[in-house]
Amino acid sequence: MAKWQENNVTSLWKMYEEGISYQVKTGLRQNIPKYVDFYEGRQWPEPTEATKNLPRPVINIIKMICRSKKSSILSTPVRISYKSYSNGTDTDKLNSFAQSMLKELDQDGQDRLAIDDGIKKGSYFYHYYWDKSAISQTGHMEGGVRCEIIDPLNIFFSNPAELDEQKQKWILISTPMDKEEICAICDKDINPQLLVLEDEEEGEKNESADKITVLTRYFRINGEVYCERGTKYSYINKPFPLCPDKSFAIDLLNTTASAKSKEQPQGREVNSERANVKGSKTPDDASVEESLYNQDAVSTDTFISPFDKIKATCALYPIVCGYYERREGSIYGISEVEGLIPNQKAINFNIAMSLLNAQQCAWGKYVALPNALKGQVISNSPGQVLVDYSGTGQGIKRMEEAAISGIPVEMSEKITELTRLCTGANEILSGEALKTNMSGVAIAQLQAQAEVPIEELRAELIRVKRKQGMVLAQFLRLYYFDRAFIRRKRDNGGNERDVCDRFTSDEYKYSVLDVIVEPTRGTRATITSDINLLDTCLKNGNISLETYIKSYPEGVITNKETILKQIQEEKSSEIEELRKEIKRRENSKTVDPVSIV
Repeated sequence: MAKWQENNVTSLWKMYEEGISYQVKTGLRQNIPKYVDFYEGRQWPEPTEATKNLPRPVINIIKMICRSKKSSILSTPVRISYKSYSNGTDTDKLNSFAQSMLKELDQDGQDRLAIDDGIKKGSYFYHYYWDKSAISQTGHMEGGVRCEIIDPLNIFFSNPAELDEQKQKWILISTPMDKEEICAICDKDINPQLLVLEDEEEGEKNESADKITVLTRYFRINGEVYCERGTKYSYINKPFPLCPDKSFAIDLLNTTASAKSKEQPQGREVNSERANVKGSKTPDDASVEESLYNQDAVSTDTFISPFDKIKATCALYPIVCGYYERREGSIYGISEVEGLIPNQKAINFNIAMSLLNAQQCAWGKYVALPNALKGQVISNSPGQVLVDYSGTGQGIKRMEEAAISGIPVEMSEKITELTRLCTGANEILSGEALKTNMSGVAIAQLQAQAEVPIEELRAELIRVKRKQGMVLAQFLRLYYFDRAFIRRKRDNGGNERDVCDRFTSDEYKYSVLDVIVEPTRGTRATITSDINLLDTCLKNGNISLETYIKSYPEGVITNKETILKQIQEEKSSEIEELRKEIKRRENSKTVDPVSIV
């Protein structure tokens, strides 16, 4: 490594290396890729000389259990809304705009990706950011908040033992980017020559890995969130506040730096690599960072809620952390896959040995005396005739072999059954057809009981959704100054229709907002229970055939509309025939029309 590179490695890169060291020490860096491989079916090691003939079946119970758990966690819709205790605050407009914003950034899709990460990798991390190029509902480039799911191996914390991300001193995200992308976002005074690829350090460029690791760090100064970006040998963006009101944030930075400049030790050099913000020292200068994070000057470890600071500032990191199951003493969680791998290996191995046994016994073995065959080849073809030239009558005979054992298969079935029982992924939870005839209500009750262990996992998602609501409220306050949007509104006649409205963040500048997370309660209905309930109602005469067809689950009857049309035509024909009969009898005056009814 060149001397200038040794002396100019950024502090961001040192934090990055510390984060990687923690992940290696705890085994996350080695195990998470293995968890993904087992989930996706790559469950056998590379064959060796001794195992090259061994069958390699994959009975992927890991994917089955994980998908069952994932669908159960996401089966209950969760809605984020806001409530204000201030008089005169129109939270209906705020909630309508928030729902349109969530739909615009595809929050439901991001939740599915996050839970998928949590089940396989143990943790999931949302990163919210402002996209200046986003198109609004009116078709104009007005910008908008966006969300991405960060891989657990690409996010690092100042204190990985602290579960609350908002209490972290800093949060670091690593992202591989092209050099052209970096040059498009970097500050104007950055030297592009310093953006060196990691594999170019020895003077050789690897064309297959033409990426540069970009590090994004979030940190606080006096409770205000700042962001900076850099690579291994250069900073891309100097510290800038997330708050759009940059004048307030820069004044805060200048005031803090000037107040602490007198405390700088004499003769200590300031890192010339870090440029100043309007003449002040940046928070990551070695001398300034220590004073900024001094408890007397700045509170960085104490979380300051934006609801406690009515002034429009950015106090929350735009990061939301969640875990599948809590890992003791770590912000990174435990995945569902982690405990299933030994069982999965045992099932695959037992099935493989059964197949190997069948494979070895399928082609029979023969014992032949010398010269008994005289060049004949035993092919095991049906009807093959062999001549015994030994003259003894016993020159060629088939060896008696042991019967193929079914014990390994039975053992695999038992392991699978016990695994599903211990993980709670039984047939009731996964919605499989039950062997006994049960009513729809009884099935629904069993499903509700089976989902009791899932409630704890779902409660973690609800906790994460509340943190999402707090972060999104911050974006609503700071970025959406005046925005037109479409909302559903009820008119004086009680009918709902789409109307164009305007959202202005100034209306909520001095309002204390509370985040409300509302999950949908009740037992989860399935197609089987719906059909059973409809069958019972039709049999007891509680509903008509037409109502029965209309209420039948979608996708089960392919020609539902045709059947309904035919029923309506027959019904109309019967009514018309009845009218003709009544009219005919009235004309003949043989029967009183009332008696017909």
